[in-house]
Amino acid sequence: MTPEIAKAMCQHFMDAGLIGSATDPFSNLFKDRSIYQVTPKGLHVLERFISKNGINANALQPVFATQPICIKLLHLERRSSDDEIIITQSVIIAFFRRFAGQRPNYLPSDSHDTDPSFRYHEQAKGIPLFDLQEKNKKGSGVVRFAFYAVTVLEWLCDFTSVVGREEAAEMAAQFVRFGLITLVSDKRKTSESAIVFTIRGIPSSTSGPSVNVCFSNNL
Repeated sequence: MTPEIAKAMCQHFMDAGLIGSATDPFSNLFKDRSIYQVTPKGLHVLERFISKNGINANALQPVFATQPICIKLLHLERRSSDDEIIITQSVIIAFFRRFAGQRPNYLPSDSHDTDPSFRYHEQAKGIPLFDLQEKNKKGSGVVRFAFYAVTVLEWLCDFTSVVGREEAAEMAAQFVRFGLITLVSDKRKTSESAIVFTIRGIPSSTSGPSVNVCFSNNL
């Protein structure tokens, strides 16, 4: 394996949420001289692989015992022919229930200053929400249960078996198609980079036009 291929493989690991930067948690780019660690999702996948294949991993037990592990990783079924996620209405509904959580997940205002393990388990309860003060021609008001688009991608990559932001965007676009989430505000600038995902096919249990969903990196 060449260094270029190895670096590309590590980037795939990052895209899938299996490893992350230990010094810059918000970085999505694998760099040669940075320090990385296995994420809670990565530990879950590793532990599951060890358990299914009967591998002796006594040396890893201290890691599993001391580091946060994703307990409820949502595994999505894939077609054996092309490894694409199987999309049906029942799958999307079950997927959304895990995404929304049992109750609205408003994180404490000081959550960024708390222990990383505690913060992770709080985020695992469902997509983090906030109330948005929105102004328009009719006046101002508060939009409840709002969330940033980029947070959707990060959450799906952390707590489901999607293997990158493109798959996460596809699933979020399905939420829009089924009327489970809707756009509240789009304040992107024309110069901003964004992930734009278009669903052209029609799931087996629904009908309707194609759906365009844009996820700005700075929303």
